[in-house]
Amino acid sequence: MTTAPPSLAAAIDELEATHDCTVLAARDVGSRAWGLASEDSDYDVAVLFRQSPVRYATLGEYVPSVETEHGPDLELTGWNVRRFGELLADSNPSTLEFLHSPLRYRECDALARLEADVAGDFRPIRLYHHYRSLAEHQYRKYIERRVLRDGEPALVVTDETDTHWVGEPVGDGPSKVPKADDRYAEGTCDQTVKRTLYVIRAVLYARYVRDTHAFPALDFPSFLDECEADGREDPSVLARARDLVARKRAGEGDVVVGQVFTPDEVALPEEIPPAEHAVRGIATARVNRFVEETFEL
Repeated sequence: MTTAPPSLAAAIDELEATHDCTVLAARDVGSRAWGLASEDSDYDVAVLFRQSPVRYATLGEYVPSVETEHGPDLELTGWNVRRFGELLADSNPSTLEFLHSPLRYRECDALARLEADVAGDFRPIRLYHHYRSLAEHQYRKYIERRVLRDGEPALVVTDETDTHWVGEPVGDGPSKVPKADDRYAEGTCDQTVKRTLYVIRAVLYARYVRDTHAFPALDFPSFLDECEADGREDPSVLARARDLVARKRAGEGDVVVGQVFTPDEVALPEEIPPAEHAVRGIATARVNRFVEETFEL
């Protein structure tokens, strides 16, 4: 068992008192579980809790989930075991990351048995689209340079001169825009170590799930080592990802690094064949047995 953050015990006591519940398990689900934490990183902890049986039958007293902050160093997410089961049966990525987290602060036997039985049974297509969508959203919002017209994207910048932005038009826009034209302005970017690292992590995870139908190691440095050993990714991409990891761990997460990866290196297909990837799935009956077991503890 991993040493818990100092404020976790008080946060769990508060949760149990507020919602008449019992916390059964607590695991890290943030940068510490990913192997990307610096000395100043906070803790992102998810817990499973069980309410008293009467709360499930009383109007307005069933609590499916909670999100709370406890000081500057702890963010706590909580799932009721019933809600956790519903999400897990749907191959929800957040519950799967919880199930695979290597940093565990409180455990229960029912969860350990569930993990042993179903951790690899998720639907690959569900997880692929989660990581693909995450990578695409983060890349477009923070990494990709865009020129806006009246606040709307008009041009994806691929080059520039002293007088013009040059790139790929968005919709029917131009491919070259004069910087002196007041109708246009460059959108804000956040091309930092942290943002770029989260993009490449999501990209590599999506490809891994698509190609292997296995769950990627949450510890990202270990995952990169596995990719290198298997010859799964371009060595140059892995080297740049490792450099970002080292800088994030050294406390340089907010340092601007520019566009580290090209659009082609982070490109992912929007669709993959359902016949090949919409397979498996976590059995509802097994999840129900887990929920029942938590009330027998």
